[in-house]
Amino acid sequence: MARVSGSRIFGCVLFLSVLIAGLPAQFGGVAAAGTVDIFSGPESGSNNIDGTNTGVMVSPAWAPAPSGAEWVSYGDTGCNTFVVLTGYCTPGPANPLGTLVTGTPTAIFYQTFTITDAFDAGNLNVWADDTAGVWLDSGTVASGDGSTGSLLWAPNPILGTNCAGQPIGCIAGMDAVVPLNLTTGTYTLVIDAYQLVGGSPFGVMYDGLLTNSTGTPEPATLALMGLGLAGLAFARRRKRA
Repeated sequence: MARVSGSRIFGCVLFLSVLIAGLPAQFGGVAAAGTVDIFSGPESGSNNIDGTNTGVMVSPAWAPAPSGAEWVSYGDTGCNTFVVLTGYCTPGPANPLGTLVTGTPTAIFYQTFTITDAFDAGNLNVWADDTAGVWLDSGTVASGDGSTGSLLWAPNPILGTNCAGQPIGCIAGMDAVVPLNLTTGTYTLVIDAYQLVGGSPFGVMYDGLLTNSTGTPEPATLALMGLGLAGLAFARRRKRA
């Protein structure tokens, strides 16, 4: 009789443990979660000017970079020298001329990424000096200007003190917060960046994390659930015997 009781207890405990493991993470369980990290940096992405992104010297006015991300450009277009008396950065030889958001972008930045989960979601934060438009293409960009994709955020032509006065701008709190909800596939982030005032710092920064949080149990969890059910069934048969 004692052996039957022990088997029953073992089966019940194992079954309850498996149920907890199969719960979504918000209920204390373990959920399968894949992540896709999208961030600006010399080692990630490219541009249409020289093909290789370069980390730039930041302006004191620019938003601090999140962990892992970096202000980038196609060359040395950042704050080459900051003059304390005037509060301005002196231009370097690579700083671009001014343009309009209705004209050709000063530079276009790309990053291609792949979603392998059925569904990934999260926010993408984008800063730019002076401003930028954000596009998303499904597949490879052919035209190089973002026009073949979906416009997620339009550039802001109205200047503030240091860059665009509203998102997308360059200072803290002037980033565009772009929600992304993507299914399985390959996508290319396209950022059309505009320097509205010539001879001043130019660059872009973006950072986002897309996460699969459907709560689907992993194969190991499913196997453990099956083991728990088998243990409970065994305990019930022993009790009847």
